[in-house]
Parts: sequence; C-alpha cells; structure tokens
Amino acid sequence: MNPKRQVNHNIRKHFNSIIYNISRYTEIVLSIIILVVIALAGIRLIMEVAGTAVPDMDTEFFTSFLSQALSLVVGVEFVKMLCQHSAQTVVEVLMFATARQMVVEHLGPNETLLGVISIAILFGIRKYLMTDNDDMNSHKNKDAETH
Repeated sequence: MNPKRQVNHNIRKHFNSIIYNISRYTEIVLSIIILVVIALAGIRLIMEVAGTAVPDMDTEFFTSFLSQALSLVVGVEFVKMLCQHSAQTVVEVLMFATARQMVVEHLGPNETLLGVISIAILFGIRKYLMTDNDDMNSHKNKDAETH
C-alpha cells in the first residue's frame, strides 16, 4: 500500500472511531433519559394505584394499570438492549412487546394465535439458535482478545 493510501486509511479509521464513540455516548445519554422517564412514570403509576379506592378497581382500571406497567417493562428491556447490544436482549424485547400487545389489546383469536406462535418462535430461537457468546459486538470482543 502506498504511503498516501495508508494516510487516507488511517484518517478514515480515526473518523470512524470518533463517529462510533459519539453515537455510543448518545445512546448512553438517551438510555439515561428513558430510565428517568420510566422511573417517573412508575412513581405516577404507584400513586395512581394508591389513590384509587378498592371499589373503583374494576376491570377497566386493571386493564389500564396492566397496559402502563407492561409498557414500563418493555421500556426497561429496551434500555437493556441499548446498553448490551446482544442478540439475546433483542429477542427479549420482542417477546415482552409481543406479550404486552396480546395481553393489553385483547386481540381476536387469529391475532392471539399469531402472537403465541411468534413468542414460541422467539423462545425457540433463544433456546436452540443462540449461545451465551452470541452478541452483536463479537468482532469487537475478538479485537479485544487479540490486543
């Protein structure tokens, strides 16, 4: 490789590194913001439940509570996915989101069957196609091991 190409390659590599670091820190900041919002929504949900009289806790109240609580769970799983960058966390987020949709929306029989099949496929993927070493940063882990 001639020296000029080597310099261009090094400059490009340096800029790629800077852009990657900026995007990584942006993910961290957004994760923190999302966690703060989840915590505030959780506090609001607890206050709403504590402020509701037992006779007023009907099925509509429970459905609303379940919808909000499961949304918070999906949010937490999403933050984990942003932080860990693993294939397993992506599958977990998809499972929680699908389960939440099925429970909260009271889907028809066909949609419910499709949701159950989707979750079963996701469980199968997690059990039979993934190992503990599966993650989206395997190239980075290999680089760290060689240096």
